[in-house]
Amino acid sequence: MTLENTRQTQAQMKITNRMIIRATHCLRPAFTGALVGLVAMSALAADMAKPAVVKPAIAPQADQWLRRMSDYLAQAQFFSVNAEVWQDVQLASGQRVQAGRTIDLQVRRPNRFHAAVHSTRRNRDLYYDGKSITLLNRVQNFYGSISAPASLDEALDAASERFGMALPLEDLIVSDPYKSAMAKVTAGIHLGPVTVLGVPCEHLAFSLGLVDWQIWIEQGARPVPRKIVITYKDEEGTPEYTAILSNWDFQTKLPDFLFAFEPPTGSTKISVAEIKSKNEAHKNGVK
Repeated sequence: MTLENTRQTQAQMKITNRMIIRATHCLRPAFTGALVGLVAMSALAADMAKPAVVKPAIAPQADQWLRRMSDYLAQAQFFSVNAEVWQDVQLASGQRVQAGRTIDLQVRRPNRFHAAVHSTRRNRDLYYDGKSITLLNRVQNFYGSISAPASLDEALDAASERFGMALPLEDLIVSDPYKSAMAKVTAGIHLGPVTVLGVPCEHLAFSLGLVDWQIWIEQGARPVPRKIVITYKDEEGTPEYTAILSNWDFQTKLPDFLFAFEPPTGSTKISVAEIKSKNEAHKNGVK
């Protein structure tokens, strides 16, 4: 091979090498992208193959604490408790204020209860002696009575329907507080320990969709509710109901006379329908 031929061959080889290098540089990004895509797809397929972790709608600890409280109340043959209640109300002017009242409640299973409600404007008592339910309005000194079922749960339903009123702390009185409280609950969480008026409690929160409610349950051997808050998200201004419960007593026996109604001097008996009308007028803001 002549020198000239050798030089031509080397020049051609250089040109060929440059073409190969350029082609390699062009192909490298596409190859790298394809490889990354393959790895990503493999990872996605692996993730999809893993079993999905479904978070429970009601946290186990929230459910356990509520069951514990409910069982404790349901098994008590008798108890008494005081409550201070605050509730958002709207005045005729449109201004929103809080109205307060106190409740003294005595319960004796299977068929006795008495509730005394006191406020600056309305004082009334509700008596159930196993045979009849009587509502007494102490301010206007009138009362009305109905025959009642022998079951405490049925008596509560009858009183609510016939008198047209929400019964004080009804969910704590029924035979199965857990079932009553959880009937329409869609979610529940356990928010941990906190104190209510110095009493160590566990804070739980539940939702019924348009209504949220919270409860603080005492720690220790006596898991009683110490605070309840209900938020009505379906009403204008999302009003709240708050109850602070104290002086729980499961030791003092409750005699029959506490649940027996005796008409006060000068009191007037009126029809239950009239009482219901008065209660509904008050609830709707009509004096």
